[in-house]
Amino acid sequence: MPDVLIEIGCEELPASACREAIAQVPGLMAAALAGQQLPEAAIEVMVGPRRIAVIARNLPDARPARVREVRGPAEQAAFDDSGAPTKAAIGFARGQGVDVTALELRADGDRRFVYACINDPAVDTHTLVPALVSEIIDGLRFSKNMRWGDGVGLKFSRPVRWIVAKFGTHTIPCEVHGLVASDVTQGHRFLGGPVQITDPDAYRDALRGQGVVADHVERRAEIVAQLDAAAAGLGCVWKDPGGKLEEVLFLVERPSVIVGDILAEHLRLPERVLVTAMQSHQRYFPLEKADGQLEPRFLAVSNGDPAYADVIARGNAGVLDARLQDASFSFDRDREVGLGALNSRLDTIVFHKRLGTMAQKRERLAAGAAEIATAAGLSSADVAFARRGGELAKVDQGAVLVAEFSDLQGYVGAEYARIEGEDPAVVTAIREHYLPEGADSALPSSDIAACVSVAEKIDNLVGSFLVGEIPSGSKDPYGLRRAAAGVVRVVLDRGWNISQRELLENAAVRHQASGVDLPADSADAIVLLDEFITDRVVFHVREDGISAESVAAAYGAGLGSLVATVEWARGLEAARADDSFWSIWTASTRLERLVAKGDVPYDGFVSAGDPGEDALNAARVAAEGAITAGREAQDVAQALAALGPFAAAVDQFFTDVLVNDGDPKVRARRYALVDASAHAFRQVADFTKITDQGGAR
Repeated sequence: MPDVLIEIGCEELPASACREAIAQVPGLMAAALAGQQLPEAAIEVMVGPRRIAVIARNLPDARPARVREVRGPAEQAAFDDSGAPTKAAIGFARGQGVDVTALELRADGDRRFVYACINDPAVDTHTLVPALVSEIIDGLRFSKNMRWGDGVGLKFSRPVRWIVAKFGTHTIPCEVHGLVASDVTQGHRFLGGPVQITDPDAYRDALRGQGVVADHVERRAEIVAQLDAAAAGLGCVWKDPGGKLEEVLFLVERPSVIVGDILAEHLRLPERVLVTAMQSHQRYFPLEKADGQLEPRFLAVSNGDPAYADVIARGNAGVLDARLQDASFSFDRDREVGLGALNSRLDTIVFHKRLGTMAQKRERLAAGAAEIATAAGLSSADVAFARRGGELAKVDQGAVLVAEFSDLQGYVGAEYARIEGEDPAVVTAIREHYLPEGADSALPSSDIAACVSVAEKIDNLVGSFLVGEIPSGSKDPYGLRRAAAGVVRVVLDRGWNISQRELLENAAVRHQASGVDLPADSADAIVLLDEFITDRVVFHVREDGISAESVAAAYGAGLGSLVATVEWARGLEAARADDSFWSIWTASTRLERLVAKGDVPYDGFVSAGDPGEDALNAARVAAEGAITAGREAQDVAQALAALGPFAAAVDQFFTDVLVNDGDPKVRARRYALVDASAHAFRQVADFTKITDQGGAR
């Protein structure tokens, strides 16, 4: 059974577009085959910088003949009272290419409809290939497109220059957007030429003969093998801290690894500056010696002629040398002015048009880091280090080197602080205050660094919410969801018993005090932000099997501390497996529903000697003492145990006492007791946030 090959030849595609094509083409081809009523097929995709190719394996020579049944109008609409076909039936029959007398009436449920039975003849598969080509080209969606051609034109990542369409050995010369498909593809831009594809099975070998490794999986394996061999030959291992391999993969068609030299004069630069210059600008791979030190050479993947590897290597080394000369100049200028001058430059750098300068942010950050360190119970010396870390965390925003290498924010400041003799704890805090940078990113390695990290993220979150720049839908230009998740991860990792709400409120006060243009009332923004961070908590603990309901219920207990709340939620989640929990849940929700319906004003409960009331009140007082002890010990099981007898007393109360008494004074007194009892339950959890899962137990 023949295969279909479709190749779209382009100008050089960016790596991002190549990855998008790899993700989309299999689904597009599968959908196109289904749309032409062809069977499912094994689909192979091969993507390179100048081509997107797809092969569908083992398709039939022809789509067999078939009978299609198409439902039309209902009987009442298709025929008039005399049984004659209406315009609706006549139009339907004409549209399906059948005579109106050939329509059949069939039952469908409790109604009858007319059906047209259409005999589709067999169709040679090669006649369907043009539709497959069009659906793939038109169906691809890139994040960035170009548009050209007559009329609307074709939208594609880069100009399409040729199309290959083959069905087995047959060439399908279809036309798509003015381009006529053929059996001729293009080899390597410099090392190959046009090549005729005789059939899909010959595609890979034909292109390899013209200097192109078409299959990106094979190409990646070749690159890795060459990098491994070159590094081993130098007694080193190659590194890719910036993940540039996945980009290089789509920059070359014929990979050839070369070795370049780094001039000794540049080795005085901090290692990460060297690595960043290699990776971010040139996509080179640094080499690490057995002792962990940087080798003064690099590996690069060339798309040129291996016969001229020495010339290519010298050229690449020259380009890197120029970059490192710039870095050396910037490094020396920053060191000459020193930390103090760099920090003073923050007065002239705007952080945000409504949140002030980087200097104002620096002051907030220093105060916030010290506050967190104090709340976390760190020593006075560590509090001072945290404050100093906050004071210097943004110092490199005024550095020339960071203006050139923005990826080095934090690292450059830490290096300058180290050189000027700052305490290692402060240096680490500066270097790590952006951590964690993602869900899988490393966390700050010390308490002091963690304080500065949390202060940085809280400052960004509070400032953004105060000025109304709140993430919505998929839009989050300032990475606030990542920042909130970072706060949650760091605080939980450190086990700090500090209040989430207090952190936010104090940060809002610092913003207001800095004299920037903010709303007079920050309360609403802080409430929204508190909920925003809570959503991140829910997301974070989901992997531990803690439901959003349990987290919400634990927050309702008002424990204050994020760590305590999560542990409380963990205990609530475990308790939901017991029937006793649901007895408590029932009692609490009955009380809450009644409180919500209260129709008379009431104050605190005062006993009037009613036995039913006094029994519930006594149970409440007894429970509250045990609940307080459980909260202080952060023992949710102890607090829930205190609610067991109390829940039984609530049930008995509702049996013995009519809350909605006809006497308003009696009713008000009983509502006061119900409200006090509901409040006692809330000290353990907001049980209204939990759905009754009794049927699943």
